[in-house]
Amino acid sequence: MKSHLTILLVVSMAAGAFCGSVEQHVAQFNSEWAEPLPSDSPFGIRRIVALLDLDFKGLEKVKAAVAAEDDALAERELLAYFRRTRIPQSVGTLTEKSALHAADALEHRFRGNRDAHPPVFRGADIDWTGRAFVDGREIHDAEWYYQFQRLTWWPALARAYAATGDEKYFLEWRYELVDWARDNLPITKKTPKFVRRGMETYNRCERLAEALPFMLQSPNFDAKTLGFFLGSFYEQAEHIRTVYSAKGNHLLGELSVVFMNGIHFPEFKQANAWKNDAVERLPAMMDQEVYPDGMNRELVFSYHKMYVGLFAQAYEMFRENGYADHLPDYFYPRLLKMAEIYAHQSFPDNTDCQFGDAWKPRFPGTLYRKNLSPFRDEIPYFDYMVSGGKEGAPPAERSKAYPLSGFYFMRSAWTPDAVFMPIKCAAGGQWHSQIDNGTFELFAYGRNLMTDSGSYMYGSSSKEDQQWRDWFRSTKVHQTLTLDNRDIDLKPEFVFWDESDNLVALVFENQSYPDLRHRRTVLFIDNKYFLILDEATGSAAGTVRTHYQFAPCDYAIDGLSAETRFAEGANLLVKSFPQVRPVAVEKEDGWISYKPQVKEPRPAWSYGVEKGADEDKVVFLTALIPYRQGEKPGSVEASVQDDVFLLIVDGREYRIELDAENKQLSYSL
Repeated sequence: MKSHLTILLVVSMAAGAFCGSVEQHVAQFNSEWAEPLPSDSPFGIRRIVALLDLDFKGLEKVKAAVAAEDDALAERELLAYFRRTRIPQSVGTLTEKSALHAADALEHRFRGNRDAHPPVFRGADIDWTGRAFVDGREIHDAEWYYQFQRLTWWPALARAYAATGDEKYFLEWRYELVDWARDNLPITKKTPKFVRRGMETYNRCERLAEALPFMLQSPNFDAKTLGFFLGSFYEQAEHIRTVYSAKGNHLLGELSVVFMNGIHFPEFKQANAWKNDAVERLPAMMDQEVYPDGMNRELVFSYHKMYVGLFAQAYEMFRENGYADHLPDYFYPRLLKMAEIYAHQSFPDNTDCQFGDAWKPRFPGTLYRKNLSPFRDEIPYFDYMVSGGKEGAPPAERSKAYPLSGFYFMRSAWTPDAVFMPIKCAAGGQWHSQIDNGTFELFAYGRNLMTDSGSYMYGSSSKEDQQWRDWFRSTKVHQTLTLDNRDIDLKPEFVFWDESDNLVALVFENQSYPDLRHRRTVLFIDNKYFLILDEATGSAAGTVRTHYQFAPCDYAIDGLSAETRFAEGANLLVKSFPQVRPVAVEKEDGWISYKPQVKEPRPAWSYGVEKGADEDKVVFLTALIPYRQGEKPGSVEASVQDDVFLLIVDGREYRIELDAENKQLSYSL
């Protein structure tokens, strides 16, 4: 076990100094490598061949050597077999990112949680499980430790070796392969959770399988290296099966990789058992983890990519390996529905919704190109999504409701300057979802005007950090209604949806508290404006608020109006129209996170009404008026009475009659 004090001291050294110590340590390791392993050691040839099906085609010479008790010959024949059967694909040009990650790995500077923290030096003799430090400060972000254990830089080392032929990349990878195995195997209940968890273990299996064909090309890849590789891979492939998650993307990923372990390494005796785990359990997960309308039950679009990728991979794997008859009839149609809802959630600027544990900058087209290409003929908008709207035809519908999962999308057009509002009112969700029923985002004329607060972080050993996670999850920082700023219950009910060329109407409810029910009506009028009616009904007493947040910007609040003040491009006016009771405006704390561990301030406020226990209902009517540069409206008025909504913008009147209970809607513009 490496000393944390040593880590702190080493981190403070100059880069050149610790780089030199790494080179010396790895060189010393490789100078001692020639010493043979005892045949009966955990990674020795006798242990390895005991794990293999020696009747597997191609292993005849290995079997003969084992029968003759010629360990050295068995090692040679086994290595020759893997060199014959694992042929690497061309890597082409090494990407700048891969080159950087490989170079950092040579200096034992590693990443966890992507780039939320700078690469962390883990010592010349790598500390795989100790606390991590940056500039003397401990990293409390739990996700760093999980992702560090996924060994995400190993493919970069493999590709760097394939592209350059430089043995330093192979020698570093072999050192890490062996050092990790010696320090962490076997995995037991006493092993840190961030090492033994199934997700991290299956990621390591993927990294091992991905690196092997490239690294086998090295003249330094010998039988001893193969012993460590096969022994480590087997231990971890079996470990996954002992720690399967209960549900969700973790279980789906575990089963997918266990299946691929059996496909990639059919030589192991357990290969069929690995495949059977997935064959028996994975097909049913399509229904367990995905609504019939195509949305994942975690209710987060950043994780939707993962679900689509894993289910698409499973569909292809099962078909290619003779297991297609194990897939239920609904599996493939639902996969296409998953592709559809993901298209509808995509913003005109080719980013994703930021609901739940998500961060904004993404490109939806990547999902279609990487995971859905085999199905492009049945996805009419495939080219449109892959090209970011530059080619092909968009989805046929502009606006779309998914009441089963609780997502609704209002869109003026499939163009970069469209007006677009995604809305969420969903049941439950899992850990990555937030307490946000009724919330929405707003994009118009090339600009994100109202963006969800995001996630900031997953978990931390720091109490302060954990408080921030709780803050970003809380109801009051979303664009919905609260009672005394308390978190709501997630108990939605879909009421009404109707769409036409110039009007989209949505009504839903949420039993936000035992004694207060929230009904929200959203009208998208003339492909330009939004009118939102919030009704809070019940015996609860306290301050009822509707909360709003702008994207980071200069802004102004004047009376019941709030307005963005971008110098160029689109802006947004939000105006409240009191119904019976006076409305109070209150500025609130506003933060947004576009990247893990990074937050920035943004405007936030609420409209509030005091409600007594003897009052059956309080009502808020709010207009959202996005406008292009130079087209700021001079006047905006709105009212609602007896199911008749009236919006007047610069003298132009919009009249909408909505009887949601009887499913009747009419309007005049």
